[in-house]
Amino acid sequence: MITAVLLITACSKSNDNPNPPKEIENKIELNAPVADGESIKLSWSKLTNNLFYNYTILRKDYDTDSFHEIQKIMDNSTTQIEDIEVPYSPEVSYQIVGQMKNGTIISSNVISYKRPGIEILNISPFDVIHSEVDQLLYFFEKTGRISLYDLKTSKVVKQVETNSTIGFADIESYQGKKELYVPRNDGWIFVYDAYTLEKITQITVGLESTCVVSNKNILYVSTSAWINRPLKVYQRSDRRLIEETGDFDRTRFRKIPGTNTSLLEITLNIGPTDQRFYRFDAKGKIETNFSDRYHGDHPLDASVFAFFPNGTKYITGSQGAIYNIDLTYDKSLPRGNLLFTDFCFENNGAQVYAATTAKSIELYQTSDYSYMKSIKTKAYPYRIFNTNQGLIAVSTTKKNSDQYSFNDQKNKVVIEKIGK
Repeated sequence: MITAVLLITACSKSNDNPNPPKEIENKIELNAPVADGESIKLSWSKLTNNLFYNYTILRKDYDTDSFHEIQKIMDNSTTQIEDIEVPYSPEVSYQIVGQMKNGTIISSNVISYKRPGIEILNISPFDVIHSEVDQLLYFFEKTGRISLYDLKTSKVVKQVETNSTIGFADIESYQGKKELYVPRNDGWIFVYDAYTLEKITQITVGLESTCVVSNKNILYVSTSAWINRPLKVYQRSDRRLIEETGDFDRTRFRKIPGTNTSLLEITLNIGPTDQRFYRFDAKGKIETNFSDRYHGDHPLDASVFAFFPNGTKYITGSQGAIYNIDLTYDKSLPRGNLLFTDFCFENNGAQVYAATTAKSIELYQTSDYSYMKSIKTKAYPYRIFNTNQGLIAVSTTKKNSDQYSFNDQKNKVVIEKIGK
């Protein structure tokens, strides 16, 4: 088990120093870094200046503009540390700054360490779709860019600029061809070839759309209609509007597993966050719908929610709130001070994996929600997917202030393949 002690500080002292440091009065020489697993050991010459006040250890990531402090040392004889929280980055740089009591600053040379095998994707997604059959990941960015990533080759193979603000998309086969349905803020649903990202056609909605779900070639679309039945239903074949219903505008919904077609909807733009259940018949006509009775009493978040494989429950939000499919609250996962960012399940539904902001994936039993184990990640998992080969984590290189989205467009992603 990985101990929490390692996470308390960014660096730790090392007492193993068989070679005493060089002593220089008015200069700091920073030695070449030494890698030790996921840590980096630093050592430098000792300042013998009588006015010595402290050392400041600085670190810079590959894509940041400036150094930032990771530790201060008040003892001039302490000339080595171990950085145990090295960013999951292809290159990091270090510098030591000595401060004198009279305000004089003495700066060391800058050293860099290149970490092999780490590829950063220049992508900042708000949503990710995983196609396990094709071993593909679809990334959707607020800028309107869609990227297709091949897990077999570990490469981005296609990208398209939609020139629009886009919402939560869906994938389904139509007439033997797999299609990607992308809602837009300009009144259209664009339909792309799911393998080439070439545009096939477009469906007019006439309103801003935030989400689309496709089932058996019927498209369910959340729009900005507000008081005018914002959930619109369209035939894929002739792109005709066949049904209108709903109460909340600009929402996100997902199809409940094993149904044809029931949707669970969570609001995106109202507070407190609310939810609604819809059931349609096979022709896309509404049969029933109802909202929950809580209206903010328990955690809800449209940015991340996942169904139990049998479709009887779902889990949502940073606290891991679990609801029954009739929208009644059950309980939350035991988490201490952890915050969750995503969830996925074993195929048999016996366990749930919960990604956290603490560079870990926690595993729980779904029978009683008891904790089983923690799986350490190298970066901050943002979206996780279960496959026959293991877990796929779409992770961020830095911790997001908002665990569900990329407010900082400089934050990029890495793909982690993790054994279970």
